[in-house]
Amino acid sequence: MSEYIGEHISIRDCIVCVEKRKGINMRRHMTLADLAYSLLYRWPDDHRGKEWVRAQTMCLEAMEGHRDPEQARAAFVTAAIAAEMLMVQEEYIQVRGEKRPPKGRRGPRSPDSKSV
Repeated sequence: MSEYIGEHISIRDCIVCVEKRKGINMRRHMTLADLAYSLLYRWPDDHRGKEWVRAQTMCLEAMEGHRDPEQARAAFVTAAIAAEMLMVQEEYIQVRGEKRPPKGRRGPRSPDSKSV
């Protein structure tokens, strides 16, 4: 599969439940490739209407460098709303920092270490 110019361009995070299975499966979309994958492989068949087609088109055009990535994101959000999918509102999305080990946890002790 050939890579598109803007495949890995970052977008503002968009968290949407794109799979209708048991429970809720939220998916974080951070790049154009994330949007395209969800549109192509995870979108419910019964919600592939005109908004879905428009979102696919906008995403492809953004990946080819012909459209602003934020326009593709907006089309994706519009399609998700039209499909009545669960979404996390933007004001509740926090930028995720680097992963750190939990406080109070230490790595394995060396055999030379003495307990005090």
